[in-house]
Amino acid sequence: MVDRLSVTILLLLLCLCSPSQVPAKEPADEQQRQLNPEETQQTLVFLAKQLTANLDAIHTWQGTYLYSRESLFHRSRFEPPIWKTTYCLLPFWLDQRQDQLRVNYTLAEKPNELDQLQPPIKIGSPLNVQWIMVKGEECLELSEKRFGSVYGFPDEIQKQIGDGRILYRKWKSELERDGRFFDPRKKVLGNSSGSYAHTLELYANILSGAEGKEQQEKFSERVAITEFKLKDGQKKFILKTEYNPRKPNGVPRIRQMTYDSRFSFNPVRYEHLHGTVADRIQTYSYQKVDGISLPEKVVTEYFRPKVSGKRELTSRLTYTLIDSKLNQPIDQDQFKIKSFNLHYGERMLDRTKNSAFIQGTEGLVPAEEFQYKK
Repeated sequence: MVDRLSVTILLLLLCLCSPSQVPAKEPADEQQRQLNPEETQQTLVFLAKQLTANLDAIHTWQGTYLYSRESLFHRSRFEPPIWKTTYCLLPFWLDQRQDQLRVNYTLAEKPNELDQLQPPIKIGSPLNVQWIMVKGEECLELSEKRFGSVYGFPDEIQKQIGDGRILYRKWKSELERDGRFFDPRKKVLGNSSGSYAHTLELYANILSGAEGKEQQEKFSERVAITEFKLKDGQKKFILKTEYNPRKPNGVPRIRQMTYDSRFSFNPVRYEHLHGTVADRIQTYSYQKVDGISLPEKVVTEYFRPKVSGKRELTSRLTYTLIDSKLNQPIDQDQFKIKSFNLHYGERMLDRTKNSAFIQGTEGLVPAEEFQYKK
């Protein structure tokens, strides 16, 4: 009995110690390492080139984004907060080679917010507006709002015409300050500073020493890149930038952007953190068309801290691409005044030249020369 037990134990030990019986370690989904300063500078240059190549491959782009804004409203201390959602359709026509953009802003509603397949319905609203931005410093804006008397037109003519839409020619800087204005190059392919490549180029320039050694040393302490090698051979890079606290003894502010090789190295996630707590998170998903990555959905979430130490989601902004044509011809009339189809008697005010016009039977006429005909 003892001999049989000894043999059994010996066999068991041999099985446990045999290399063929030791389970192989599962390969990790990704391997990560932090890049050294030289690699960081080189990677910034590389990422900027990749993003620029993707953007430059978009010669023309036309389509429609559905924009939704979900906001949390606190009615009182005694009632639970409620969510309110507004929708907007943003059809656009972009000709990058000519630096021309046309975009419409149309409020919409969803008959059933729970049915994601239900198409939005346009709403007639004085907030609806059409814009044309062409190469240069000027742009055009036609609001659906009905105006009465407006400075710049003869009083007698205004009395005859009554209310009507007004087409404005204004400076591009005025338009870019309008929160409703949608430029896909800055809203879904970049930010208010321009394309994402622009920021990377600035960082790479400082780290190269072009701005001076002191700036280079200071900035190198604030910028870091972590490289992730994925099991499918793809890569991700997380760019982390740290900023000084706004108040003494405050927590540092941190910005993190994740770039993914599967989507032409475009960003897939952005986080703005106070210490370890995020107050803004942005996520991106893409569709690939002819090797070009186009943002299919961009979601931005805003948070605020609570007394409990946790954070509360306060609003969510979403851009969803619902139709798209890439590198197809665009009718150049889309970028001209005649595309607004002004009605007889409707006005145009040129703020860039302090001049006024009124739509006649044959086109725009200087306001002081216009003869109203019923």
